[in-house]
Amino acid sequence: MTDRSDFIISFDSDRLGYGKVVLDNSDKGGLLPGVTAIIGKNGSGKSTLGNIIAKGRYAYGNRLGFSDKISNIKMLTFTDIHSFTGMDVQYYNQRMEATANDDVPTVGEIFKEKLQSPGWLKYSEIFRLKNIESKKINYLSSGELRKLLIINILCDNPDLLILDNPYIGLDVESRKDFDEAMKSLRDNGVSVVFLLCDKADVPAYVDSIISMENGKICYPVTGSDEISYFLKQPDLSITHSIITLPSKSSTSKHGDCDIIFSIKDGHARYGDKKIFENFNWTVRRGECWALKGPNGSGKSLLLSMICADNPQGYANDITLFDRKRGSGESIWEIKDAIGYVCPEMQLYFKSNDIVREIIIQGMRNTLNRFKQSTPEEQAIADSWMNIMEIVHLSDQKFSDLSSGEQRLVMLARALVKQPDLFVLDEPLHGLDSDHKELIKSLINTLIVKNKTTLILVSHYDSEFPACIKHVKTIGG
Repeated sequence: MTDRSDFIISFDSDRLGYGKVVLDNSDKGGLLPGVTAIIGKNGSGKSTLGNIIAKGRYAYGNRLGFSDKISNIKMLTFTDIHSFTGMDVQYYNQRMEATANDDVPTVGEIFKEKLQSPGWLKYSEIFRLKNIESKKINYLSSGELRKLLIINILCDNPDLLILDNPYIGLDVESRKDFDEAMKSLRDNGVSVVFLLCDKADVPAYVDSIISMENGKICYPVTGSDEISYFLKQPDLSITHSIITLPSKSSTSKHGDCDIIFSIKDGHARYGDKKIFENFNWTVRRGECWALKGPNGSGKSLLLSMICADNPQGYANDITLFDRKRGSGESIWEIKDAIGYVCPEMQLYFKSNDIVREIIIQGMRNTLNRFKQSTPEEQAIADSWMNIMEIVHLSDQKFSDLSSGEQRLVMLARALVKQPDLFVLDEPLHGLDSDHKELIKSLINTLIVKNKTTLILVSHYDSEFPACIKHVKTIGG
């Protein structure tokens, strides 16, 4: 077992707390130098431990011992973009509307001369993040945004860097670039902590692992043999029940449609920057598609055009549900036929409602989303929480959940109405391995039962459910 004198940060008190969460620290472990993976299922307490290390040294009665090598600690989560902008965009679909974004700054306006600093130029080259200075910050893809946040924090030269699920949203090449950057940091004496949900994301160069189990901080695992043994052990899986779907709350309005979506000679740009052009794609009723492409290729932008969130849709030859876009249809009619979830939606979603009410909102048409819920709606929401194994969250506020738990709630909100079209942009983003398998199975069940059309984006082939038979690539 590792000697406690080796810790750069020792966890000394029996319990450690931050916010409303208290963790069991009876093992009295700590953080070792180098690269550490803190790994656990959604809601296990990983982010809480990260916050304790970064910001909770003297709070809540915590006792931690810090070596003199650690003075500058930085923690990065995906939501940190709000601290840059002070944006008042309340809903995801506002982020593409010009009138709602007049005051949203560009990347260049936020970071100014920092963009020309040696550190910025070095890391932007490593991460291949170029030509985004003129983009409004909320127009970035999830991958571009994650790269931007990582580059910014690396320029602060931390002694200890804590990254919450850093791989999600990064394409294959970007993950390789990220790993090279992290190894370089370690070789230069910087310690790095990854907060991870899935053992598959633990990098080969990790030096130690701290597992989290139901709020308990386990003693670190070290040594290549011990780490390899730990990673090969099967997780204590959730016992998934047989999926029995509730009845649909409404009947399909597009059951006779042939073309669910098509775009001819499609094009999109931000200012003078061309994102894609001459793009053609037709999705017919009942087809299941994987949409692939590197970071910044326009995947999320294209999906926002499908879902009537992006005004550039009007400048394109688009057909939705057999009807040419811009021929007098209401955007609310389009939205009501689509179950949509994406990383940016979660990022901009602000609600103090409890989980049950948020799921109920997904059953309704957009214009009646916030009325008083009925007993029938509550029963349907409870059925979906049972299916997705989040019943224990039903009366908790959305804002109090971990990012993985929030993702499950947003998925339930999108799936509950069993629409004609699912548009799922990285739906397994930030989920542990058990929940990934559950959601994949649930998507398959929905597709088979309802003959639903599906468009799904992921950078991981393992995240595509079995129902997907077609692949479309954009950019690259």
